[in-house]
Amino acid sequence: MTHAPESKKLLDRISIRLRLTAIGRASLRAFWGVGTVYALAFVCSRFFGLLPNYFEPITLTAIPGAALILGIVFHRRPTTSDAARRVDQHEQTRDLYLTVTMLDTTAGEYQPLVQRDAEEKAQRVDPARVVPFRCDNRTWSWATALLVVLFLGLQFGPQLDPFGQVEAATIARQLQDDLTKSKDETQVRTAELAKKQKDDNGEVSKEVQQSLEKLVRSLQEMKKDQKKANQKTLAEEQKRIGAQWRNVRNSDPMKELLNRKAAAQSFGKNLQQMREWSKELEEGQPESLNKMIEELKKQMEELKKDAAEGGKMDPVKKQEALRQLKKKMKEMEDFAKNNVKSEALAAALQRAMKQMEASNEGDKKSAAEALEAAMKSLDLSKMELQEIAKSAKDMKELEKALKTMQMAKKLNEQGELTGEAGEAPTMEDYAEMYAEMMAGLGMGEGEGDGDGEGDGDGNGKGDGDGDGTGGEGTGRGGNPPEDENVKTNFKKEKSKAAVTAGKIILSMKTKGLSETGDTNEEYQKLIQEVKQGISEAIDLEEIPPGYIPNIKSYFDKIEGVATSESDDAEQPETGDEKK
Repeated sequence: MTHAPESKKLLDRISIRLRLTAIGRASLRAFWGVGTVYALAFVCSRFFGLLPNYFEPITLTAIPGAALILGIVFHRRPTTSDAARRVDQHEQTRDLYLTVTMLDTTAGEYQPLVQRDAEEKAQRVDPARVVPFRCDNRTWSWATALLVVLFLGLQFGPQLDPFGQVEAATIARQLQDDLTKSKDETQVRTAELAKKQKDDNGEVSKEVQQSLEKLVRSLQEMKKDQKKANQKTLAEEQKRIGAQWRNVRNSDPMKELLNRKAAAQSFGKNLQQMREWSKELEEGQPESLNKMIEELKKQMEELKKDAAEGGKMDPVKKQEALRQLKKKMKEMEDFAKNNVKSEALAAALQRAMKQMEASNEGDKKSAAEALEAAMKSLDLSKMELQEIAKSAKDMKELEKALKTMQMAKKLNEQGELTGEAGEAPTMEDYAEMYAEMMAGLGMGEGEGDGDGEGDGDGNGKGDGDGDGTGGEGTGRGGNPPEDENVKTNFKKEKSKAAVTAGKIILSMKTKGLSETGDTNEEYQKLIQEVKQGISEAIDLEEIPPGYIPNIKSYFDKIEGVATSESDDAEQPETGDEKK
């Protein structure tokens, strides 16, 4: 056909249309075959509970898809001779084009004549009329009806379960979904903590490390001859570090660890063990908890190995091992909830328990996967413990910083504060240096830093009469002279504040004769109430260590003065005085 290009082009187009038509017919036959198989499988699934959890509305698309693939693979492929016969039949050319297809293998003087006639007619032949694409509406209507019926059956058909296969499959699928979800949660939290711990890059958090470095820089600027500037800087730093200390102290894990009341309320638990765990976490060294987690992981590794080998372990022994694992993890979870109140740690341990339980309900592949997920959740638990321990270390470092600033304030009052502590000093260097300096001056670290005190008898400093209004000397008390003609904005008014604990309790001490009643007893009672509140705040709430010595010293002085005056007031009168 090399000498009949138009004829060749016509036959090629006819061949393509014949092939598409053949694919369509084969796909239609395959559609009915696949649809029938799908319908039978669906009926078995719904009425006998076989092949559960495989039939969803989206699976209906598999019928036409599979039919098309089968039609393409198994259709009858037309030849050039088939195309020529179809043209000759439609155009009634008496095998003209069939003869053209055989010209290359035959000889004869008629060949040029045949080629000429075929080329002339080929230009007038329409391939779409020779091989039209017809659609049997009734056939396609039945195919569409089959899909609609199957869709309605999927949506509204009843699900029977005479053999319990559906229930088992539903449980297995739910377990797998829960396992996948818990694995994702563990992975996300692990990545978050790994990034945080990488940023911290030390035993204390990044924020605390930066705060301590800032304090060191401030201490380096201290000068002996700049007491006011030193005092202002130290006050600002003490306020900043104190606020940071309170934030760490008031976090749920640290608050519960320092409270220590939750351990006493854990009835039926190993209280001694929980106290040890609490103490270690408070010290920032959760060695016992980490050791227990490693033991749990080791036991899970043995169970995982047994599951991978097909479950050769004695069932009774396996169940006992799972029970012991669950018991230990439950104790740790209770500790996390009640003694530490760390939701993140409790959640990690709870996920590990659920994943371990899932290993006992699936096949060997699912069991191994669940145990692997449980071990990763235990690794996450160790990371959560490390975060709690780091908070404890943060609090201790901040306490050291507050005590160091307290010593610095004492030295600044004596004019001995200096920032020179060698090259690249650290907070420990300053704490050691200030302690040595205070020891050399005969000062204790726990002394209060009040601004002075008087004895109430006029034994102040002054050249003459008065309470210390002149130079050095021994005064005899009394009031300093005042000019009553000087105009001031002073107004004589009484405060309307109620006298309650925590408010103006010293306003009850007045000169002159007291009214009838036990005023001193009430005064002592109010002092005790305030001291009790302060003591609870120190033990449980948010009083930084740097302020504690001053607060205790203040209330001890108040109580001492009140007791002394009470003793003087209760002395019996002598006979001479009665006269």
